[in-house]
Amino acid sequence: MAKSASLTPKIEKAPEALTQNAALYLQVEATLKEMIEGLSYSPGDQIPSERELSEQLGVSRMTVRRAIENLIRRGLLERRSTSGTFVRQPQVYRRVGKDVAVGITQLLREEGAVAGSKLLCFETLLAPLKIAEKLKLRLGVPVVMIRRLRTANGKPFCVETSYLSAEIVPGLSAEDLMGESASLYRILAERYGIRLSQNYETLDLSYATHEEAQLLELKEGDPVLLLRSVVMDELDRPVEYLKSVNHPKRVVFHSRSTFYP
Repeated sequence: MAKSASLTPKIEKAPEALTQNAALYLQVEATLKEMIEGLSYSPGDQIPSERELSEQLGVSRMTVRRAIENLIRRGLLERRSTSGTFVRQPQVYRRVGKDVAVGITQLLREEGAVAGSKLLCFETLLAPLKIAEKLKLRLGVPVVMIRRLRTANGKPFCVETSYLSAEIVPGLSAEDLMGESASLYRILAERYGIRLSQNYETLDLSYATHEEAQLLELKEGDPVLLLRSVVMDELDRPVEYLKSVNHPKRVVFHSRSTFYP
């Protein structure tokens, strides 16, 4: 629930940063960014009005407006018609962890979002060394490579590239994955009887290539969240090697751990 204006954190005095010589709007922007990323606000919270911020910081409303517009462009804030300005919420919460093997289509449906998928590439190639090692295959055996742009409520949030042994998915074709709601994991279960059980994942910071930036509405070289995953079936056999390039402002990764005494 958004905070009402009267409940939003108040800056009691202009921070020390505003007394320096840097452009005022950059100082206001830095102050608001610190509050957004700190403990003052949570995703979905409403920030004070331009008038309130102007009074609290001792700067003009024009200066506050310029700082806010910069933060909106950077994806940290969003305007909601006449309701005010809010801390932007990520569009997708992705669960990670060894015991999580849930496809994006199912995940988005559970969150009440509309899942979309656009097939970018489908081809069969000879497994290079890295892919062969991840899938425990012989070097050079045929593998299917699938690259898709995934969207939530029409907004692109990740580019995913999947590699699977061609031997375990005979007859799989590009047409199977053309639909907006096409689910690779559902096809694996229903057509091939493959039940997925767990993941082995790594999450790193990377930087968008020219193609990834165009697809994800970013600039080339912008930071992205890179998820690499080996997905196992119930027989503990590696089925898929996945590389997922995620928009840093539209995706949040979270996990849950169980502690034992």
